[in-house]
This record gives sequence, C-alpha cells and structure tokens, in this order.
Amino acid sequence: MSPYTLADLDQRPDLVPNVLALFATTAQGSGHVVCGIPARMGLEPAAADLKGTLGVLLAMSGRRLAGALAICPYSEEQVTLWGPVIPDPREQPRVMPVLMQELRRALREGGFTSMRSQVDTRNRTLRAWMMAEGFGPWKDMHCYERELAPFRSADISDVQAAARADLDDAARILAECFPDSDHHRPNLVQRENEGYRHYVLRHEGRTVGAAAVQGGGRRSWLKLIGVPRSERGKHLAHRLLDGVLASEARLAHHAMGLEVLDDNRPAIALYEKTGFQRRWSASLLIAPV
Repeated sequence: MSPYTLADLDQRPDLVPNVLALFATTAQGSGHVVCGIPARMGLEPAAADLKGTLGVLLAMSGRRLAGALAICPYSEEQVTLWGPVIPDPREQPRVMPVLMQELRRALREGGFTSMRSQVDTRNRTLRAWMMAEGFGPWKDMHCYERELAPFRSADISDVQAAARADLDDAARILAECFPDSDHHRPNLVQRENEGYRHYVLRHEGRTVGAAAVQGGGRRSWLKLIGVPRSERGKHLAHRLLDGVLASEARLAHHAMGLEVLDDNRPAIALYEKTGFQRRWSASLLIAPV
C-alpha cells in the first residue's frame, strides 16, 4: 500500500499557501519548473494562477505536502503540466508514480488524449523524471522578455487597439498565420471577454497584421502576432510589433514576454532585432494519456 494519499486542491483550499510556497521554490535556475500557463511563466506564483488551472493534484504524507502537480489548459485534446514538484528528491521515486497514475486517470475521464511538459533545459532531473514516465522530446522553445519603457513615446498611428468591427479581420489573419491555434475559435469577442487585447496594423487602407496580448502590470504577454503571407517582405511585422510594444507601454505595463519555438528563426530574428532578450530555454516533451 502506498504511504501517500491523493487530494485535489479544490478539496483542500487550506493548502493553497503551501502549494504556492512549493512552486515558488522552483524559480529560474537549475531547478526551474516552468509554469504551464504561458503568460505566467517565470513570474512568482500567485493564488490566481492556481485558479486558472484545470486542477492541482496533491500527494500527502499524513498532513505533510509531499508533492504537487498542476494541470493547465492547452487545447481540447491536450493539457500542459506545471510540475510535478516534489520537495524531497529522496521521495521522488515513490511520489512521482502516484501523481502520474492519478493524472492519467483524470485526463482520460476528461477526454484528453495527450499531455505536454515544458522542461527548462537546465533542469536535468525533471527531464529524466518525465522521460521515465513516457514523455518524448518534440521541439525546444525559448522565453524572451524586454522592458517597455523605451516605447512610451513611439509613433503608433498605424497600429491600433482592435475595435469590435476589426475583430473579424484580426481573426482571419491569426487563423491564417497560426492554423493550429484555437485562439480565433469560436471568435475573438469571447477571447476579449477572457481578458485578451487585440491589435491591428493598417497599411494602404487595409488591415495587414494582427496581434493578441494578455496579462499586464509587471509583464504583459504576446500570445500571437502575424502578417498574412501575401503582405510579407514589406517590414510590416516589425512595424506591428513596435506598435504593440508602444501600446502596451502606454497602458503602464512594464515588460513584454513571449515564447517562440527554436525552429522559428524568422520570428526569433524579429524579436531580437526589437530588443527582446532570451531568458531561458525549455524542451517541449509530449506523452499520450
């Protein structure tokens, strides 16, 4: 019989401070555990982050929290993991299977078919854990950030916050540029109700670029930015990005963050030319449920 019992954080709200403290110990560095909510990656965990997950599994040894694993939304078929975080490395061989078995059971019941984990390339221990649990490498990704203050006085006359009448054009552009993303489904009105902000770039009387941003305060997050294939080669992407950065700066946000796949070299070149700096890299690992 396992010495650990399982619980859901919803059943134990008294443990929220304990779980936050546990995740806070895994900040950037060799033991970094990447948050599964993109806009919150690299930031200090908050109670709202836990509420934004699909659930948080807890492994308890009596009254002691022996491990935690958060399930973050990604798509209708796949979730992103935040964790597991097991504070005592000596307990990992016993706690890990307990959490992963319950995770797979819960995901199957929820109709999910696969899961992904973003493992900081410096965290060799977690990578070994996940590989032992059947995860395989897909691609590497990078997290970039830059301060927004220099953009507060920039000219952004051709980049505007999307009005309701602009959202159909913005959705069309984002759907073309990111066919695998469900951001435009069912529509961008719903995304704005969820807290996203959208921007459009106009050129010669036409909407030729769109971007989606979320978060704010310490750091806003660039989720998507794109220019249709027919409009590329005109330096419009750089203009759109400058406008988004300036618009976010004027909203008094302090920094902008984003994630980009390692093989998306044109996007990386654009971000680095605009002053973004790489903060860390992670391997995207995928496993079936």
